[in-house]
Amino acid sequence: TDTQKDTIVQSTENMFESLRDAIIMSTIVVFFFLASFRQVLVVLITIPVVYSTTIALMWIAGIEFNVVTLTGIILALGLLLDDTVVVMENIERHYKEGGEDIKRSVLSGTREIMFADLSGTITTMIALAPILFVGGYPQTIFRPLVSTLLLALAASYVISITAVPLLSMKILTIEWSWLIRLENFFNRITGFVMDQVRSFFAEAVSMALRSKLVAVAYFVCLAALFIISVRGVMPTVGQELMPPMDTGGVKINIVSDPNLPIEVSQRIVEEANGILAASGPLLRLSSAIGSEPGVLSIGSGSGTDHIAITATYVNRYEREETIWEIEQRLRPLLAEIDNIKSLEVVDYGATAMASIRASVDVTLSSPNFGDLTKAGDLVEQALYKTKGLVSVARSWHNDKSVYTLEIDQARAALYGLKSGDIAGQLQAVLRGALIASFPLQNSVDFGVRVWLPEEQRDSVDILEATLLDSPQGKIPLAAVASLKSEQEPGIITREGLNYTLNVYGSREKAAISHIMADFAKAFKGSKLPPSVTMEQSGDVKQFKSAAGRMGGAIGFAVILIFFTLIALFDSVKVAIMIVLSIPLTIIGASWANLILDYHVSMPAMMGFILLSGIIVNNAILLIHFAQEKMTEGMTKQEAMLESIRIRTRPVLMTAFAVAAGMLPVALGSAIGLERLAPLGAVAIGGLIVGTVLTLLFIPLIFIMVTKEGGQQDVGMGSLEKHGTI
Repeated sequence: TDTQKDTIVQSTENMFESLRDAIIMSTIVVFFFLASFRQVLVVLITIPVVYSTTIALMWIAGIEFNVVTLTGIILALGLLLDDTVVVMENIERHYKEGGEDIKRSVLSGTREIMFADLSGTITTMIALAPILFVGGYPQTIFRPLVSTLLLALAASYVISITAVPLLSMKILTIEWSWLIRLENFFNRITGFVMDQVRSFFAEAVSMALRSKLVAVAYFVCLAALFIISVRGVMPTVGQELMPPMDTGGVKINIVSDPNLPIEVSQRIVEEANGILAASGPLLRLSSAIGSEPGVLSIGSGSGTDHIAITATYVNRYEREETIWEIEQRLRPLLAEIDNIKSLEVVDYGATAMASIRASVDVTLSSPNFGDLTKAGDLVEQALYKTKGLVSVARSWHNDKSVYTLEIDQARAALYGLKSGDIAGQLQAVLRGALIASFPLQNSVDFGVRVWLPEEQRDSVDILEATLLDSPQGKIPLAAVASLKSEQEPGIITREGLNYTLNVYGSREKAAISHIMADFAKAFKGSKLPPSVTMEQSGDVKQFKSAAGRMGGAIGFAVILIFFTLIALFDSVKVAIMIVLSIPLTIIGASWANLILDYHVSMPAMMGFILLSGIIVNNAILLIHFAQEKMTEGMTKQEAMLESIRIRTRPVLMTAFAVAAGMLPVALGSAIGLERLAPLGAVAIGGLIVGTVLTLLFIPLIFIMVTKEGGQQDVGMGSLEKHGTI
């Protein structure tokens, strides 16, 4: 009645389709910037080589294919292009502009870019490494992703400085006349566009250098945009542990009146199944009433008043409605079924962890049942007023009717009856009497039980009039005892030696931070009984723990990048300049979440960590080239403007190619990929905006803080050493 095989198979197929789309889109972007079929051919040959190497390394490391690792493979495409395109573009520039033969162009072009390429690869790997050891939920989810990316980065760098130069040596020398004419045609178009872009950034930097007022205006606008993004946009998009995903599964939890017979629950199931079957194309449908008697149950025991139904619909590509739209139609239809006391209709996998019962899980604890019931009513009322929640339920209600047999010991003694005699005779009336057995070979004997007709035992009045056998003759039960009605819960839960009551709230796509803020407003003014304590046990509790770990990982990654840059460039000042490009990405990341309607989540934080490792590559390319030109005798301003002229194309090309490769992830184009979609959105938004701002502000900062002719100041001793690798 339930299997994840279909979802896994469909998801894997969709992931490879997304990878195909990512390769196509990235290739188109690369061609737009390079306008060279030959260079695109180098890229297309390199991609399967890197992927084959990465998959082989995954097999050696024992990493298997799943949604997370396949996402890592898609993301690795961008990192591969980052290495390959930079090396190939530099070789092509030397070949066309330098007038050198192909062999010398390959050697000089690779040697010139090797240090910057190595620096970018190392910083990206350093940024990702803390996730391997962050612990808790983030490590469980993202460790396979990071492991895959690290293997892909290593393979990508090695191949970019070995296979790419060798392929370029053969392919770039192809001189077919029709191919050259076609490339020249496209090159005139893309060359004109790139000249305009280079001129824009060069002129923008020059204006700021000529006028302090313009420079101040630049930085004031940047500060204002940063503050708006951090203080305005990010709180607006909200926070959550993991985004919901459309698996096609719907879970329906129904609670009926516990005082009704099981036949009523069976009738509810039949009606609910009919509604579900008519609501859309079903694959599977399973229903359960209560839990099986005599089977040990940890945390899931329930009576015949609890009904659990799981409906699995065809995947989202084969139906018109999303799973949330189907649920919205189901709720009013199911609510019309008679004898339903509470109803939950939520998507399968609505919470990030199976141990989390609902997005909002308020745990109330007290030694007193009465106080718990009052507190539960207060919380339930507040949750009904909370925006973003689609259903509210609680773990138990204090409404199950039970009867206590109170025996008058004096009157029972008068008739010569003991308590056990009275209870035994009453039990025979209610449950029947075992009078014989039917033997079975090698098995437990069948019991033969005699029952009274149901109409002679189905009310308190009839029971009290039931005649008991006594030494004094037959007497009615009412002569020696009475039946007292009481209310109690259907189940009893305990934690920390106290009774507990959980009140649940389920969401669709609303941010958990917004839900909790609205719940706090709705609950404000409510006063819990003194014996009751309240704790949030849902998504928000896990989010706070996971966010703390991810925040620590981000901080540790930035520190590691900083010290790595000091070691690579032999300059604290240069390391600071490069690290300053990281905060620029927050602007684009926050606005990308807002535009695509995503929330700040664990994948979004993972995207920022990945982004912090990638974005510094752009600053490294600019600063490293400017430093080399300064050693050749240029002034700092001339060197940086020349760097803008030369490096703008590879910087923008890698940024847009990486963004194109991550687009299927950001759009959640594969089943299950919705969980990681914010990662792609943050990476794309932060990379594009961060790259544009890097091309404007990093040159300004470099020119402002670098001393003319200060070889030690820019760490050129280290650069000269690394330049001969």
